Amino acid sequence: MKAAWESTKRAPVTAADVSWMVCPVRLPVRETLVEAKLLERLEDDSLAQRERIFAARDLVWLRRSGAGHRIELTRLRIGPADLVHMPGELCIEYQLAAQGMRPDAFVCMAAYGDDGMGYICTKIAYSQGGYETRPSVSRVAPSSEHRLMPALRELLK
Repeated sequence: MKAAWESTKRAPVTAADVSWMVCPVRLPVRETLVEAKLLERLEDDSLAQRERIFAARDLVWLRRSGAGHRIELTRLRIGPADLVHMPGELCIEYQLAAQGMRPDAFVCMAAYGDDGMGYICTKIAYSQGGYETRPSVSRVAPSSEHRLMPALRELLK
């Protein structure tokens, strides 16, 4: 901690060096989420309470998305630093991409801005499998990357 504090780079900041941007996106729903099946699971008293709660959670996300809800990605720029706020639990590739988009700046990314969708992986990750890509924890389609990356580029330009 001491070394990090001592290596901190400070820069003067004026009001002109501060900006805020919002970029709303619609994330595609994973095709495994089917309302009729989720309602059936939700109403099935023979299922464990946990399973019924998961069905309710998935149904809420499905309906929210179907209603056209957009997720807001935001960026606060303070001088040479960009603070990006993203939805879901993102794979590290999104942070690395953001840093690559602004190699001249300090880019800090925080996720969980909205966790309705669960994990958001890259398109290739969904084909590779793993915990984060399972339908029980990721409620978005693999094409979500193709919605998030352009929005991220817009925020960081």
